Amino acid sequence: MKEAIFNDGHGRKLIVRVNRSNIQIHTEEKQILDYRFYLDSDEILHYLKEQATQVWKTFTPKEADSFGADYWEFYDKNTDNNGYLEVSKGALVFQSPSDETTLLYQFNKRKMESFIYDMES
Repeated sequence: MKEAIFNDGHGRKLIVRVNRSNIQIHTEEKQILDYRFYLDSDEILHYLKEQATQVWKTFTPKEADSFGADYWEFYDKNTDNNGYLEVSKGALVFQSPSDETTLLYQFNKRKMESFIYDMES
């Protein structure tokens, strides 16, 4: 598993963990349900796209065309809850699936394709 840590101008951190089948976004601590990470630079977006092209060989950013392709919501089977991601005013806004995990969001290939497409549009 590959891991990278990103900081925003407000002292917040995001941990990106990459494995063979998905890309996860984590915080440092549990007990966090709502988390805002400011996009002060494109560094994290470039990293996510770079890792996506390595994890999924046929990765192609494209518009969401179904509910399963929309990155707004994901299901975390470990907590049996949904997590959410919204892009708002230059920030990534996460709602964690549980306060018992550091996981904020998990991308599969199709959700990452639509996310990168929207970020580049």
